[in-house]
Order: sequence, then C-alpha cells, then structure tokens
Amino acid sequence: MSLAGQTALVTGGNKGIGRAICFTLAKEGANIVIAARNESETRETLDKLKSMGAKAIGVQVDVRKEEDVRRLISTVIDKCGNLDILVNNAGVACKRRIEDTTLEEYDIIMDTNLKGVFLCTKYAIPYIKRSKNGKIINVSSAGGVHGLPEFSVYCSSKFAVNGMTEAIASELEGQIKVYSICPGAVDTDMYRSIYADRPDLKPEHIAQKVLELASPDSKVPSGKIIEVSALPIPQL
Repeated sequence: MSLAGQTALVTGGNKGIGRAICFTLAKEGANIVIAARNESETRETLDKLKSMGAKAIGVQVDVRKEEDVRRLISTVIDKCGNLDILVNNAGVACKRRIEDTTLEEYDIIMDTNLKGVFLCTKYAIPYIKRSKNGKIINVSSAGGVHGLPEFSVYCSSKFAVNGMTEAIASELEGQIKVYSICPGAVDTDMYRSIYADRPDLKPEHIAQKVLELASPDSKVPSGKIIEVSALPIPQL
C-alpha cells in the first residue's frame, strides 16, 4: 500500500477530516500538500507532519477563487514535481430552512463545496494524468445521497459533487480513477458547531477509506459513490 514518492494534495487539510487524511497518507510515505485558508492551523498541522518524518508543505488558498487554485497547482508542481492524488475535502455547511437561507449563505456553500471541487479538479487533471496511480477522491456526504431537512443547499452541493464524480470518472476512464466518499455524521468541529452530540464516526474512519482508495492496489472501480459507516479506528 506504500505511497512513497507520491504527492497528495488535500484541500481543507489543516483540521478535521482533512487533517486525518494528511496524517494517514503521510504514514504510508506520501508527500503532503495542505491547501487551506487558515495559516496558523496549517502551520500546526505541518509541524506534526514533519515530526512524523513526512515531507509536507502548506499553501494558503481559497478554493472558491480561480486564481488561487491556479497558483496552488503551480506551487505543487514547482515544489514537489508531481501530483498523484487530489483529495477535494474543503467544505462548509449551514443548518437552515430554505426560506430562511440567504443568497450569501447559498453562494458560500455552493462555491466552496462544488465550485471548489470543479476548480481544483480542472487544474489538477493535466498533472495527475502523468501519474501511474492518478486518483481524485471527493469527500462528499451522506447528504449527497439522502436529502436532509434544514440542509437543502448543503445537500444540493453534495448531490452535485456525486454527479460530477460519476461524469468525470467516465471522461477520464483509463487515465485517472475518481471516487466520492459520503460519510454520515462525523465528530468534527463543523459537526459540533451544529449539533450537541458526539457521533461514533471519527475523521480517522474517513481517512482510512481515502487511504484504501488512494492505494495503488485498490480494485474499486472508478466512479463509485461510497457511503461510510463507523469502522475500527486505525492506529496512527
């Protein structure tokens, strides 16, 4: 399952699910690129990655902005030389009835969760095509498979990500494998900002599924939409 010499770009990689993905892929030898907006959280995550002996860099980026994403991909190639795995993880949510949802909230959710995936995928594809293990892994949601009350815009963005995943997988057949992971409730800061409970599903569960799909040995057919339930947490 070794990812030695491969470069993995993880958007929203400085906290929550993204952070766990970075640690899990780094443990298997991948070079890590964290793409995120918060510099202090990125530095903290980078310090821990480097203490593990991983090669890692951070790039401050807003995935909603085309020029930011173009600069991100250019930096990855300049600093790392290759790009093998893209994990589109950056996302936001808002619990609100549709009649109470503002246009600004709609734009933030759709631009982050959907346009961000579009932009990062669009500009990463030419470089991932060069890899012998090219993978694009989109972190969607169970809300992209089942509509959830008071999350109409969030669900819309994640349903769209799953549709994009299937379409891109067909476009890139034989060149890059493309997947969508759809977690249920995960114990993250974002979840706890909305709900009071602590779900059983942890970021490490999602990271383990990403690792399975990122592995050169993976036999999962491209285009799969994969729902994730709780599993034993791997030791990192």
